[in-house]
Amino acid sequence: MDLAVLIETVKAAVVPAGVPHRVLLTKVDTRSINEAIEAQNTLQRLGIPVCKAFIRIYKAHERAALDGVAIDQWRGKNAREAESDYHRVAEELQRDWRK
Repeated sequence: MDLAVLIETVKAAVVPAGVPHRVLLTKVDTRSINEAIEAQNTLQRLGIPVCKAFIRIYKAHERAALDGVAIDQWRGKNAREAESDYHRVAEELQRDWRK
């Protein structure tokens, strides 16, 4: 999703609903990590909660889905990196829930 559209959606639909929320950036190109970090910083500056962790895009995600298994069960190139992204997100959420 385009960042401008995301910002507008959060402001117009999510915030008025009054539900706790946080943006998770997914399908982050591994060659453009700095763009994801810039997007996170922009969202933070606008007061939009955003996860520090993000999900990078790997062919492993597609191949695991085609094989009908979760990424933590798939064995192949970048499987461990893809799995670790989800672990980082889960750990971040769990840390915040404990606060």
